[in-house]
Amino acid sequence: MKIGIMGIGAIGGYISAMLCRHNENVYIIGKGETLNIIKDKGITLKSEANGNFVVFPTLITEDANEAGIMDIVFVCVKGYSLKAAARAISPMVDDHTLVVPIINGVNGGSKLYSYLGRGKVTEAIMYISSKIEAKGVIKHTSKNTKIVISSNKHRPIQRRYLERVYNVLTKANIMCEVRKDAEVAAWNNYVFNCAFNVTDSYYDVKVKGILEDRMKFETFCNVAKECEEVGRTKGINLPKNIYENSINTLKSLSKKSISSMHKDVASGKKFELELFCGELCRMGKAVGVPTPYTQKAYEKLKILQPM
Repeated sequence: MKIGIMGIGAIGGYISAMLCRHNENVYIIGKGETLNIIKDKGITLKSEANGNFVVFPTLITEDANEAGIMDIVFVCVKGYSLKAAARAISPMVDDHTLVVPIINGVNGGSKLYSYLGRGKVTEAIMYISSKIEAKGVIKHTSKNTKIVISSNKHRPIQRRYLERVYNVLTKANIMCEVRKDAEVAAWNNYVFNCAFNVTDSYYDVKVKGILEDRMKFETFCNVAKECEEVGRTKGINLPKNIYENSINTLKSLSKKSISSMHKDVASGKKFELELFCGELCRMGKAVGVPTPYTQKAYEKLKILQPM
């Protein structure tokens, strides 16, 4: 079986390392200095659950034509890079290829399919705690790493195809669940992630700053409520206690924790503003749900987005 990985960051690097360790043929598509380092030194995974090891993928290239058609492709990129990623993997995808987008936000499979126009594109979400310790070195700290996949309700995929990726991941010691609707799991995460990323970035604080200031905490709560209402109005079967769960998740984090978007804002990198702000505002407008707190943050943060 041939497995492609688009994106070699904290998530793509982890998946690649685990698959390589269990003797899968892994073809990495990317660019930049990281690719050269991996060609020379391999991928190093430092994992509390799986130990420390170094692996070498089957092929590492900037040109997907060198890899050929894949059986499975994992797309592990930032939301703003999804269209470019679709162009990059296009030579690897035909109608039998199972494409699994591991990206933040919701509707990832639908977005990717709109760019690709072919392949069996799943919906998916991954629960993981990992980071890039250095180029080609991934630090993995979560014990309950899991990928949830499903068909999109508008693009059914036969279960045997979903079981293909389930079997590959399970063999590689990555927990996988095949569900009827991964969209619900994605929205469940999205409510918290919007509230945390938006509030944390807007006020330039960490978890401690949100919890210990009434105005900031109320902003977190209001963004979570806006996101929840948009999801419910769109017909997503969200858990009844999703709002309370979002608050409890915030309280469970280290007070020094910082959101992924805030990290990128602070370092001057391009950040996922559209994913956590713009898209929520547009979805709200489309279904008639006001999103004033998210909109206010969106207008302020747009100024900070690098061109």
